[in-house]
Amino acid sequence: MTLDFWRICISNFLLYAAVWMLLPILPAQCYLMGMNTQEMATSFLMFVAGMIGVGPLHAFLGDVFKRKYVLLLFTLAVALCFSGWLMASEVWQVMLLMLLAGASFGIATTAGITIGIDITQSNRRGVGNRIYAFSGALGLFIGVCCSTTVYLMLGFNNLIIISLLLFLLSFIIETSIYVAFRAPVGVGVFNIDRFFLPLAWVPAVNVCILSFGIGTLLNLLPPYVWIGILMVAVLTALIAPLTRLFVKLSHHCQRGTANTTLQLASQVGLILGLVEGERIANNLLLGSITILLSALMFVIATWPYFKQKRVRP
Repeated sequence: MTLDFWRICISNFLLYAAVWMLLPILPAQCYLMGMNTQEMATSFLMFVAGMIGVGPLHAFLGDVFKRKYVLLLFTLAVALCFSGWLMASEVWQVMLLMLLAGASFGIATTAGITIGIDITQSNRRGVGNRIYAFSGALGLFIGVCCSTTVYLMLGFNNLIIISLLLFLLSFIIETSIYVAFRAPVGVGVFNIDRFFLPLAWVPAVNVCILSFGIGTLLNLLPPYVWIGILMVAVLTALIAPLTRLFVKLSHHCQRGTANTTLQLASQVGLILGLVEGERIANNLLLGSITILLSALMFVIATWPYFKQKRVRP
């Protein structure tokens, strides 16, 4: 629990807050730009495609280049992509920005997870991993809470500016983190290491379904909007125990991969739910049913699977 560890946690908190201050508002902004529902949905699917598509490159980038530089570069890349919304006027521009933002966010978060584990003492990496994961979840919660309020009070352009300030602060803190040199080990260009943990596929699906249900509730209008916020708070509280569950399904040196798998499942679910919530009329019913189904899946399938497949005590 060094000073550098707390710095990486704070920078991760700010990164997630910056991204999730914007994402809940972007569907409405798409409509204001004249985009239809299908175009809006496709734009968000491009963000998801970017996050998933770049996954197999994570291990290679972290091996060939200094991990700190990867984190710094792609933190700036995410910020530049979202700042492009101030100038975007065509549908293809929005889709390209969302694709690049998703890819950059995916690489930045994975690089941060790797650094967070590597700078933690070996005998404290379990709790360090959970604290780091919670920092991102807390940033997501704060970003979602502030998103609509800031948008209604200050407008979209000022929301972008505030988000960019959070990105900048995250970047500045990242520059102060010391990361020891690690010699390359010759990882192949395409590798799912540090991206997806195959043994955790059942809980990953479960988390994705839960997050999807919560994402649909983020579109609720007053006075029901608090339901979505409350469920995001529940997801935030669950991140630490879920991180522990995923890590117990990982072998040696796979803590980062386990954390990344959890983050990918929760982010993809939230974004898909956010999009679907914009497309349907009764998102309260859909969200409630989906959350209940995810809880049922955990009891019937995920927990028995975990007890059978866990590789750590």
